[in-house]
Amino acid sequence: MKSILSIDGGGIRGIIPLACLVRLESRLGKSSHEIFDMVAGTSTGAIIAGGIALGIGARGLLALYKDMARKAFTRLPLWKVILNGGNHRYSNTFISEILNDLGADQELNGLPLDLLITAKNTGTSRTNFFVRDAPGNACLWGTMSLKDAILASIAAPTYLPAHSAEVKGVPHTWVDGGVGVAGNPSYHTAVEAIHYSSGRYPIGETRMLSFGTGRSPHSIQAESANIFQWGSWVLSELLEDASDWQQYVTRTEYDMTGRIDLRRYQLDLAPDVMKNLGVSVPDDVDVTNIGLDAIWAVDLLESIGHAFADRIDFDHPDGFELKSTAST
Repeated sequence: MKSILSIDGGGIRGIIPLACLVRLESRLGKSSHEIFDMVAGTSTGAIIAGGIALGIGARGLLALYKDMARKAFTRLPLWKVILNGGNHRYSNTFISEILNDLGADQELNGLPLDLLITAKNTGTSRTNFFVRDAPGNACLWGTMSLKDAILASIAAPTYLPAHSAEVKGVPHTWVDGGVGVAGNPSYHTAVEAIHYSSGRYPIGETRMLSFGTGRSPHSIQAESANIFQWGSWVLSELLEDASDWQQYVTRTEYDMTGRIDLRRYQLDLAPDVMKNLGVSVPDDVDVTNIGLDAIWAVDLLESIGHAFADRIDFDHPDGFELKSTAST
């Protein structure tokens, strides 16, 4: 049985799937790079997928990720944000340095695992899927460095600067792969594995574990909302609806047809779900409002991740999702 890992975008909330991978590795007695044949991710998921491809275990990745998040999400001085016109409020320099230290400057073609990382090309308005060159695909991105692929995928507009690089003599600029429909890369990963891998992932003999990073209910007072509140609400809904839709299509086209055994792991970041998990949330914390850059929530997210992971039966064919039952 071939195994694929797919991890959604979600900023700091990538701590949740990492905690789940810690438990999976403990259960199987193997590191993730030994468990999976292909790893895929968007944005924060790209960091995790890249780390696994470099041979880093989930426990080490979790520790590294928490430290990196705290330092990477240190806001630029106000004058720098004003100077860049609000283009980005954080620098990617620290992340870039960490990637260099980890050896991520190597080409995708040199990695020991199949990999898929997504990013939105600002020149073509298309989503690019960074994979190793292989006989079954178009051989577009294999000479790209893992570092460039990750920096492209995490470049969330207004958070981090767009990333530019030259691949095979062609210059490109990208932003976060979650801009569009690839925030959840499971469908594109299934397509790559089944249709463009020259049979390395046999139909009916391939399993995909797809991890979300926590889903937040977004309520809005429609009668009184201003333009900024509407803008924020619409953006949040578009991103999360796209993720849910990708999962539905993947399940319909690949799981229900027997081509891939899809197992989805996701939870709602809602008070009743926290109570269900036994996670203590301070009275002054709104668990539904943990943003991409919420470094204040690092320890809370780790508690949520471990509590959620403890509930997962990785042998169950349906995966595991915890949804809020509260009315909104």
